[in-house]
Amino acid sequence: MKRVVYGLLTVVLVSLAWFGSSLAAEGPLSLKLAKTNIKISTFYNGTTLEVTGTLPADEDVVVQVSGPKKDVHLKEKGKVAGFLWMNKTDVSLENTPAVYMVYTPTGATATQFLSPDLGVGYKALVKDITINPESADKAFIFGEYVKLMEKSGVYAINEDTVKYGTPDNGTKSFTVTLAIPSKMSAGAYKVAALAMKDGAVTNRVNEDLTLELSGLPAAISSMANGRPLLFGFMAVFIAVGAGLLVGVLFRGGGGSH
Repeated sequence: MKRVVYGLLTVVLVSLAWFGSSLAAEGPLSLKLAKTNIKISTFYNGTTLEVTGTLPADEDVVVQVSGPKKDVHLKEKGKVAGFLWMNKTDVSLENTPAVYMVYTPTGATATQFLSPDLGVGYKALVKDITINPESADKAFIFGEYVKLMEKSGVYAINEDTVKYGTPDNGTKSFTVTLAIPSKMSAGAYKVAALAMKDGAVTNRVNEDLTLELSGLPAAISSMANGRPLLFGFMAVFIAVGAGLLVGVLFRGGGGSH
């Protein structure tokens, strides 16, 4: 009987040891934002956001900023009669993130983290986007849209930006500075950390980030939504006043001759 008990205890202890080693192999992945709410005030011109975290020492991490999703309507230009550039077709991109930024580790090749299988990068992004009409050149349209968003600073693949600390007790820290461009509008966003090893995602954690109007921009937005008529009168008044001021400041000299 004792042998049976000892045998069972041995099996339990071995199982617990194996289970514990499996958890240790997967390891902790943590993500922390220096702040989760950014105020957009009168003189706001974009900012930066520090992100830190930890992960297993033998893994890599990619940080991704995305959302919210929207439908985008564009005009496709093309040559008419072989030489005249004009708007030819209305195209739409449905379920498109307003912001999409990726940050990859220092010293690593960015392309090893960018693939549809890993769910990271532009090729992964376009899988979830519907482009109409069906006859449109989807690769070309999405490519041009990405260029447009990159110029605005809201789409980017930022290589060599995630920095690691010295490994300690099977884990290591990471830090990255996110660029929050001025054209990143008020709304709710997701910051995600994806741990990777041997070409696969081993873990993922998310944190919410909110951009919120504050001060005069918030007051103007509230008026535009709550009192549109008053807002319209004010806009006209400001435009007329600005025109008169410019006329006075830049009025040319005159006089009789």
